[in-house]
Amino acid sequence: MSYAPSTIKQFFGLFTLTFCVASSGDEIILSNGDVLQGQEQQQTEDQVLWQSDNFGLLAIDKSTVVTINGIALNAPAEATVELFSNTYNGDLSFTGGYSSGNIKREDWDLDGDVEWRHGDFRHKSEINFESHSLDGSRPAEQYDIGHAVDWFFQDKWFWSNALVWGANDDRSIDQFYSIGSAIGRQFWDTEITSLSAETGLLWISEELTDQTTDRRLTWSWAADYRRMLSNSMEIFHRQGILVALTDMSDSEINADFGLKVPVVKNLFTELKLEWIYDYQPALGTRSTDSQVTIGVNYSW
Repeated sequence: MSYAPSTIKQFFGLFTLTFCVASSGDEIILSNGDVLQGQEQQQTEDQVLWQSDNFGLLAIDKSTVVTINGIALNAPAEATVELFSNTYNGDLSFTGGYSSGNIKREDWDLDGDVEWRHGDFRHKSEINFESHSLDGSRPAEQYDIGHAVDWFFQDKWFWSNALVWGANDDRSIDQFYSIGSAIGRQFWDTEITSLSAETGLLWISEELTDQTTDRRLTWSWAADYRRMLSNSMEIFHRQGILVALTDMSDSEINADFGLKVPVVKNLFTELKLEWIYDYQPALGTRSTDSQVTIGVNYSW
């Protein structure tokens, strides 16, 4: 993985840009006589999320809405809304690079995840593969496969159980697996934005390339955030913290920051920063790894 401080600064700078809102033909009339042009994004139990042509994203109380596109809003306050219906969606991202001549280099990065929901259960499967080689050297590879099941036992609270297996040449890990259990909260989850956080215990077993083994029980915390911007652009951020219970100095922090820009329907250009800090790295490896990639993302 490469270090790119100046590129990282430019990456963060992208999030300070102001985006223009695309116009649409929908119309909402409020009880105070205001008429707003824009597009309806989502309806919750007591609000209408409205993408206004002039004011951006608005959360409008249903009690103030007279009509949407000339149709009266009929949503009693006592009506209940199911947490989520049966859904299926996923993402597939690919980044690749090849050069020859004075410098021969190959870089490949493939990420995929699938999420499906059925009643009170949410399943998530993920796969990641990276390969980097320079001047014909043996490729340094990183891969992992994981699956998690979340059970929503109370409104927005869920119990998550996950299993991950993989390897990481850059961090001298020949093979690893982890098994974890956590309690989490889905603060909100709509087409426009989503935020969840969870904390629990994670058992990690790592077989290192120097023939040693590192096994530890850790406290874990993770957060997952995304938000749709105007013009269908999307920012996302995922972060995790691991702290060994027997040695708190044996800890790790990782984070992903990204921006997805639409190209055509369901196809995006993805700019992503991956960052990891290990307080006790394997012998001969650095504590910090970072990587900035620009690739293609397909979402469904």
